Amino acid sequence: MGFSIMINSAQDIALSFSDMVSSKGLSPVNCVVSSDKYFYIQQREKSKKCDLTINIFNDELKKEASFRLDNPKYEFISIKYLFDKVILFASHNEQMHTHLVYSILDDKLGFGPFSEIFKEPQKSGYPTSFIISDKTYEDQLHVIAELPYVSGKNEDIKLLIFDKNLKLAKEVYNKLEVKFETKRDNKLIISPNGRVFLIKTYWEKGNNFNIYSLGQEVIKEEVIKLNRNKISALDYFFNAKNELVIAGFYSSQIRYNYEGYFLFKYDDNLTLVHKNQYHFNEKIIKTFKSAKEIKEKGFGLDKFLLTSFKMDAKGNHYLVAEHLGRKKVKEINNWHSMGMVIIKFNRNGNFVWGCPIEREQVHLKRTFIGVFALSNFQEPQYFYNELVNLNLRKGIPVEYGVNNYCGTKHITFDEVGIPTTKDLTISFPGSDMLAFHPVELNSNGNAKTIFQVINESGEKSCLAVIE
Repeated sequence: MGFSIMINSAQDIALSFSDMVSSKGLSPVNCVVSSDKYFYIQQREKSKKCDLTINIFNDELKKEASFRLDNPKYEFISIKYLFDKVILFASHNEQMHTHLVYSILDDKLGFGPFSEIFKEPQKSGYPTSFIISDKTYEDQLHVIAELPYVSGKNEDIKLLIFDKNLKLAKEVYNKLEVKFETKRDNKLIISPNGRVFLIKTYWEKGNNFNIYSLGQEVIKEEVIKLNRNKISALDYFFNAKNELVIAGFYSSQIRYNYEGYFLFKYDDNLTLVHKNQYHFNEKIIKTFKSAKEIKEKGFGLDKFLLTSFKMDAKGNHYLVAEHLGRKKVKEINNWHSMGMVIIKFNRNGNFVWGCPIEREQVHLKRTFIGVFALSNFQEPQYFYNELVNLNLRKGIPVEYGVNNYCGTKHITFDEVGIPTTKDLTISFPGSDMLAFHPVELNSNGNAKTIFQVINESGEKSCLAVIE
């Protein structure tokens, strides 16, 4: 089922829905897209094992097949579309080694047997963890092996490079100048021209961030930091010049909140070529905090999370933070969001405007809370579920569409950052009342944006494909 949403925007939206499927007891993992199929992957709630359900839809979003994989021996890592195949990566611990394995999905038969591609000895019972890159470069797949934890020692890793047949082609060992932590936060990123980087987050009197250029036995390390303030959170992308653009929010020296924002650019050699930081103005802070709260809790945004950093068709950058907290309603503890802040930088990385948007969202489930944007981010526009409609005695207004659980809102901005919020008319398929789960299921810059649409109980869902 498909139709177009006509909005006051240069980017009209074509929206299509898949057939409905069961989601009872399942959490969405991602949606893998091939040239003519959609592979919707769900995992058993709270499970870390290969306890998966895969629904396959054709290019018209009609369901063709469904498979279950329940193999508690294997720890689930990820499912990717690589080398024209849907590949499941997993690991298991056996005979004092951690084994990295894969299985290829046959859309008629399901997943085939697991094949081992790498193993690493355990240390004192601690295993190795693996990070699989989201994309390949020149028929090569990059994997980080996070080597076993050793108390008091510096963390070490291996960069593994596999060919298109998933045969190990290169292995590079590196020791980082950071002490081991039992839980690690490492992100593997590949530049458009094949450079391999690792962004590491670790805790030492606040969040700390390092970036490494990998691939050689001697690696280059850069500390991502500001002169005085601590960075709270960051995100990144590569621009048209293949520069690594990193932006985020920083905290005050005495409180863990968001007091301002920054933007860095690094060239291919990890040389810092651009650096800016800015303090939030009073308009933004006072949108979400009273004068009394500022006096008691300090000048800064409390309980905000960085949720998006995107580049539009003109090269402008947009950084988003959203409030997320808890709120009691009739003695029931609900999830609560007061709104969002969006910061615009121009293509050179300089600040243009900042806009606070109040948006009250309260719900028992976090599933429906938050804003979402398109993968094909041509211009700044955002969407969210209008949950305040659930409090209306007469029900959801008809202008929001058929089977719409709460209604959908659409935000756009003019040249100086003044927002316009409008209602969208979206009629969902089937007979259940449905709403968007505002998390992209394919966030790799594809022209298609895919979200899960679910009913209130979370027991039924379908795909929403936006082009």
